[in-house]
Amino acid sequence: MVKPTVGVSRLLRSKNNAFHSLALRPHAISSNAIRSARGRPQVHAYSTATPSPHPRRKPNYKIAVLCGLVSVVASFAVTRPKPQHLDASPNPRKDTLTAGARVEVKGKDHEDDVEKVATGTSTVPYFPRRIWLPRSGAPTTIGTSPALPAGIGAAREEEEYQLLGLGIRKVSLFRIQVYVVGLYVAKGDLGKLQEELVKASVGTGASTLVQGEKQELMKTLLDGEGSTKLWAKVLKEGAVRSAVRVVPTRNTNFAHLRDGWVRGIDLRGKGEEFEGESFQVALSEFKSMLGGRGSVGQGKVLLLGRGADGGLRIWVEEEPTSAGQSQPRAPLVKAEKLSLLGGLDDERISRLVWMGYLAGNNIASEEARQSIAEGIIEVVERPFGTVETQVV
Repeated sequence: MVKPTVGVSRLLRSKNNAFHSLALRPHAISSNAIRSARGRPQVHAYSTATPSPHPRRKPNYKIAVLCGLVSVVASFAVTRPKPQHLDASPNPRKDTLTAGARVEVKGKDHEDDVEKVATGTSTVPYFPRRIWLPRSGAPTTIGTSPALPAGIGAAREEEEYQLLGLGIRKVSLFRIQVYVVGLYVAKGDLGKLQEELVKASVGTGASTLVQGEKQELMKTLLDGEGSTKLWAKVLKEGAVRSAVRVVPTRNTNFAHLRDGWVRGIDLRGKGEEFEGESFQVALSEFKSMLGGRGSVGQGKVLLLGRGADGGLRIWVEEEPTSAGQSQPRAPLVKAEKLSLLGGLDDERISRLVWMGYLAGNNIASEEARQSIAEGIIEVVERPFGTVETQVV
C-alpha cells in the first residue's frame, strides 16, 4: 500500500480539523455567510471561470410574453395593406351616371357591372364607360325618368352611350386643373360615325381603314386645320348623337364655364354662316341658359347632349335630397338626380362647343383630343356593322 506523502497528509489533517471544529462550533457560521453562500452560483470544482459576485436572476416570464405580443402586433402592422391617401378629399358623387332630364342614376362605384375609366386626377378618379340618355322623342324634358339596369326595359326610352375619350382641362402656365371632360357617342350611332370618318379619309366605297390610312386619319385629327375641316363636316352632316360630360376638379360656377364655351364659340364662329341675326339670338339663349345659376361644386356632373339634329340639351346634377324629403326608389342603391337646365335647337351652337374639344389649334384640352382620336382609330379599324356590338 502506498503511503501518502507528508504534504498531502498535512493537508488532509488540516481539513479534517477544520470540519471538526465547525461541527463542534455551529455558531461559528454567521447567517450572513449562509445567505451569501445561497445567493452565489455554484461553481464546478474543476471550472476555470471566475465566480460572479452577483446572484443569478430568475427569468421574467411576463416581460417575455409582452415582447412576444409586441412582435406579433408589429408584424401585423407592417404586412397589413395600407389605405390609399389622396391629394384631396374623395368626391362623394364621382360615380354619377345619367339617364334623362330628371333621372335616377344607374349604379354606384361598388357594382361590378359599372366599368370605370381612370381620369388621371384624384379629385375625379374615373368616368363611367357607359351612360344612358333619352332616346330621340322620348318625353324626358320634364318630369322624372326612372333608371333601370342595362337590359331591363331601359331600351324603351333610353339609349346607351359609350365613352370615346376623356382628358383634363388645364389653364394658365401653372397647368391648374379645372375639370375632366369626356365625349360619349350613342352606341347606335357608332356605325354612322365610323362611316363618316372613313368617307372623309378615303372617300366612299371603303368599309375600313388599313394601317397607313389610320395613321393619316390620326394625323388629321390632331392637326389644327385638318381637324377643323373634318369635324365641321362630320358634326354638321353626320347626325351622330353624342354627349359631353364635364365634372369640375375644383369649385367653380356656371358663369366661368359659360364664358369658356362662349370664347370658343367666338373663336371658331367665323364666316358667313355665323353672321346672321339668328345665330346671335341662339348665342344669347345659350348665355342666358347658364347665367345666374350660382356655383358648380367639385365633382358635380354637368352634361351637354347633342341630338341627331344638333339640338343642345344641358343637364346638371342636383344637390342630394334632404333627410326629411322622400326619394324615388332606385333599383340598386340610393339615387341621385340630374335636372334639365334647358336647351336650344340651333345646331351651330352645339357644333362650335364640340369643336372646342375636337378641332383647331387653341384646343380646350389637348389631352382629351388625343384620347378621343385614339378612340376613333379603334372605331374605324373594325368592319362596318360590328362596331355597335362591341364596347369602345
